[in-house]
Amino acid sequence: MGVKGWPTLADGQRVKPLVAAPSAVDDGPEMAPIWSEWGRLTRFLESARLAFARERNLWASLELRSAEDVKLSAATTHGIYKVALTQHLAAVRDEETLLASVLMHSYAFAETAAAERLCCDARDFGGIEDWGMRLLATTGSTWDSLDEGVAGAVEVAVVRNAYAHGGRRVDELAANRLRAVGRTKPNAGDVVVLDYPTLRVFRGRLRALMSLGGIGQDGR
Repeated sequence: MGVKGWPTLADGQRVKPLVAAPSAVDDGPEMAPIWSEWGRLTRFLESARLAFARERNLWASLELRSAEDVKLSAATTHGIYKVALTQHLAAVRDEETLLASVLMHSYAFAETAAAERLCCDARDFGGIEDWGMRLLATTGSTWDSLDEGVAGAVEVAVVRNAYAHGGRRVDELAANRLRAVGRTKPNAGDVVVLDYPTLRVFRGRLRALMSLGGIGQDGR
């Protein structure tokens, strides 16, 4: 759906509006806490993408003689933040960092919810291969119940770890982990690149795993 925003200087410049995906969750009053949090994270993702797009479009609509000479400043609760316009625009173009943050939070939600349902400490799990299998077993399900199965889940974990550990590269252990579940790519040393469609696929896998594992069905 097209999203209409607040009036700005960019609105009269024939700027194409961002198309945001609808929320994946209806967090009504009967919704379990985990799904309310999942919906809140989905809205954060879409609203942040909307805000970034509008900011980029705003500055693109202005006829600046020299963007390199423009400085921005804003008062915050911790003082005055000052930045060059070129640096500001580079920051709001960096959607990958936003997507990676949402992926890491989504994975944390799923892992924590699994630990609560299984009455375990998440630090004792042996990766998503372990807690995912145990979670599915609580409802009599198996990895075959999920599209992409265990291989898809491990792929999510490997990409999540590449960002969480700061290197953005697949190491040898991660590559071997993928091979163990039948994935031939990426290879050790490859740089992971997360885009919006891939994030939606990964979040869909985590959501399906939680749903099939009964998370939220008993109020937990």
